[in-house]
Amino acid sequence: MNDESDASMGERMGWAALLLSASMFLSRILGFLRDAIVAYLHGASPATDAYYAAFTLPDLMRYFLAGGTLSITFIPFFSSYVTEGDEEGGWQLFSNIATIMGSALVIFILALEWIAPWAIPRLNPGFEPGRQIDLAIWMTRIVIPAQMAFYIGGLLQSTLFVKEVFWPSAVAPLIYNICIILGGVLLDPWLGIGGFAVGVLVGAFLGPLGLPLWAARHEVEYTPQFDPTDSDFKSFVALTLPLMVGVSLLTADKWILRYFGSHIDGAITWLNNSRKLMLVLFAIIGQAAGQAALPYLSRLYSEERETEMGEMLAGSLRRVGFLAVIGSAGLIIAAEPMVYVVFRRGAFTAADASQTAHILFFFALGLIGWTMQSLANRGFYARKDTITPMIIGSSIVVVVLPLYYVLFEQFGPAGLAATTSIGISLNALVTLVVYRYQTNELPLAPIGLGLVRGLLFAIVATLAAQMVRMGANRIWSINLDHLGHAIPLLASMGAAFFGAAGLLSLIYRPPEIETVREKVIDKIGW
Repeated sequence: MNDESDASMGERMGWAALLLSASMFLSRILGFLRDAIVAYLHGASPATDAYYAAFTLPDLMRYFLAGGTLSITFIPFFSSYVTEGDEEGGWQLFSNIATIMGSALVIFILALEWIAPWAIPRLNPGFEPGRQIDLAIWMTRIVIPAQMAFYIGGLLQSTLFVKEVFWPSAVAPLIYNICIILGGVLLDPWLGIGGFAVGVLVGAFLGPLGLPLWAARHEVEYTPQFDPTDSDFKSFVALTLPLMVGVSLLTADKWILRYFGSHIDGAITWLNNSRKLMLVLFAIIGQAAGQAALPYLSRLYSEERETEMGEMLAGSLRRVGFLAVIGSAGLIIAAEPMVYVVFRRGAFTAADASQTAHILFFFALGLIGWTMQSLANRGFYARKDTITPMIIGSSIVVVVLPLYYVLFEQFGPAGLAATTSIGISLNALVTLVVYRYQTNELPLAPIGLGLVRGLLFAIVATLAAQMVRMGANRIWSINLDHLGHAIPLLASMGAAFFGAAGLLSLIYRPPEIETVREKVIDKIGW
């Protein structure tokens, strides 16, 4: 392929990332609205802790069947078939996986429904026997069947990704979150917090499954097929197996947080809300870039163009690193007013908001690690290597697991958040070093320069926001418990932060921003 086609591929990847970033931003906004409604109706209470704990067993099932990372394993296979002109073979593999894994899911769903009363007390040892445990078990049983929708829907979305059809993946999370909100609000008089669990089940089948199924209705070629001895299926399982047996902080962290958090009333809710505030930037900056990059990296690897693959990965890491450093600084400086604006109302008290903001500070420190880790792993996955990331991730979990206990004993929930950031940062660093060592095709200098430029921008923007806060405190006594104070303060700090960063970008035109700006200008014809 020539340079023109390379540029076209890079442009398409950039636009896919922008589309998915916009979707994830809107999805996270809806997620905040959803969690704000949960907080308003039920506060940070044993009931909300039970609700968030109800996702532990379903998440475990999804993880051990690799449903949460399905695109990672299926996209490289399907992409290879399409590249070689054998799309029919790709659909045969799709049919076999959907039939076999779908059957396995039915068995797992029935098994988890049965063992839920035994498993929930052991996964949440700090929960009170009686109503809280019973509530968690009831909602767990409602949520578990949604994993069927996530798995089959993820398989369909992977085929659409290879065909560069990204809009169903962009819209599906919005439908999912809207259904949860409607379920929680409309069913609250009858089911209480369980209405949100019903919304999860309905939303999963309408959004993550229903939308890609409709979008692929003219493309999908499914014929029931159950052949576990098929060589292609065995290769798929061999690639997926490390994701099933390995444990990384990307997935294990929330289980660990719930386990320790169950010992303090409200702690699971504080940790959940603060972590989600951090993850909104992770989703926009890192997760979207990783989802968009994988099909293109897989194609370059299939075409044996590993040098271009390394350059594309390094360019993406440079951009997400630059943005993640700035985003981390923004979360830190605005943590307190942001939490008060999003969550402080109804049954969610000022003490709850204060705890959540304090925990958010420590989660924000790990944003850079989250974004870099997510994207760096795609380099391995595009090469059909899931073993190396599994070994790295599992090793890091073993190393930091004692630290969760030590820092929780010393600092409570904030210590858990600090451990998360330490662990994920270490994981990202080791992943980058190992990828560079194994392939020798990842330029590190551009990535380092992106991080340094991001730090300089973050310092200037943070100083501007802090000056606004100090000025506001001098003019009037800020009471964050009053939305009439919290909202203007957050807005003015945000304007100062982004204004300073924007002014710097106009003056120095950093390549991380210029690349995006040029694509937008070229696309709209300005």
